[in-house]
Amino acid sequence: MNEKYVSPKGIDLFCDSIVNTKFEDLSEDNIRIFKDRLLDMVGCIFGGAIVEENDFLEERYKDWGGKEEAAVFASDGLKLPLPNAAMLNAIKARSNDYGNMLFKVLGDAMPSHMGETVIPMGLTLADHFGVSGKELITNDVAGENIAGRLLYSLPVRWPVDMLLVSSAAAAVAGRYYKLDAAQMKAALSFAATNCTDPANSYFDYSQEVYLHNGVSARAGIMCAEYAKGGWKGLEDPYYGNGGLIAQRVKEGNYPENYEKIFEDLGKVYYTECAFKISPGGIPMTAAAFAGRKVHQMLLDKYGKVETENIKAVHFYGAKNIYHGYYSNPFVLRNHLNALFAYRFAVTCSALYGKVSVATVQTSTIREDKELVRLAEEATMDVYDPEGGIPTVKVVLEMKDGSTIEAEENFMIMERYPEREELIEKFMDQFNAYGKLPKANADKIIEMAFKIDDVKDMREFTQLLYSK
Repeated sequence: MNEKYVSPKGIDLFCDSIVNTKFEDLSEDNIRIFKDRLLDMVGCIFGGAIVEENDFLEERYKDWGGKEEAAVFASDGLKLPLPNAAMLNAIKARSNDYGNMLFKVLGDAMPSHMGETVIPMGLTLADHFGVSGKELITNDVAGENIAGRLLYSLPVRWPVDMLLVSSAAAAVAGRYYKLDAAQMKAALSFAATNCTDPANSYFDYSQEVYLHNGVSARAGIMCAEYAKGGWKGLEDPYYGNGGLIAQRVKEGNYPENYEKIFEDLGKVYYTECAFKISPGGIPMTAAAFAGRKVHQMLLDKYGKVETENIKAVHFYGAKNIYHGYYSNPFVLRNHLNALFAYRFAVTCSALYGKVSVATVQTSTIREDKELVRLAEEATMDVYDPEGGIPTVKVVLEMKDGSTIEAEENFMIMERYPEREELIEKFMDQFNAYGKLPKANADKIIEMAFKIDDVKDMREFTQLLYSK
């Protein structure tokens, strides 16, 4: 091993990179992708605000009170202590599991859920500190880059990626607090040793799925506070003895990819870069697209979609796609079950042409008797498509004896959307929230794509809540 990467020298290089990164170091792609992700995540905050199961949170935190330091977005102007506001904003951003995700580092695509924490947390900090748009971008990219490199080194990346969310949050928050490299290592130490993951929540349909992101946002800010206050961290919280990643290496402290994570450090920056076209886990993208296709086929054949004419929905997944909890039947008739069930996604999209934040809410689901009937009775099986291509297929069995079917490539989930699609997705969620004037939406869209020109981010964040 190159001597300059031996622990703790490697993590020291990472900390130097986090604190010394400048806007001018970022690529055009870094900046363009962040702008797209910013609009996307703000939309998810609005969409997350309509999740009924979360209605008690704002009132509870309002009752607890505290110093009014930062705004809770998609609210009536509620302001809370900084860590609490960041927590609620991140919970909203993740609540419909609709946010951008997935790193591509050195050619490897790796599932991750960091942006749903660090972007709303970053906006909360930007609202509190009044930084520029360029600082917002740089702080996020500098922090995410290190988290993505750490993730790349893991022998098994999913779901261990969740354990690195608080590290990404601490790195981003640390830049707002102007930590030096030694302080940054302390902040990362507390983040690594106090990290959380959502455990079995996907299988058990628990709100821990998104509570994790809120807790990680709050932790990121608190870790920066601890470091700024003078607390000392570990020499190497990731690859040192007992380190977060070292614990997951069978022999020694260094994973096989360890030296690779330092390639082009300070020259190439990695962030999440994949977007969802419907609420729920990104593997359901192909199911939603296949549902769209049969929806259009129904319109072409019958002129309209009449659910009473559909006898049954049958969904098929190739052997080489991810099945897991997405293959479980839709039986709970609630929000979280809808977010992680292939059968719900394909049925909803077939009936309505898409899955929206409105259609996945518990009360809406339970009022839609035909959707519930078809989704609950839908079948799922494995099939072998020609050529071994990872695909999914939907077959609608009609009461007139005919069938309508469509296939979709499973890897469409890595497709990068056009900006028009991102704007449509944003507006759908903004309108579902429905508590702010359209002028706010227009201004948010305009500013998001020119966020690097904004001198004080409060010009932007004040558009995200009622005054």
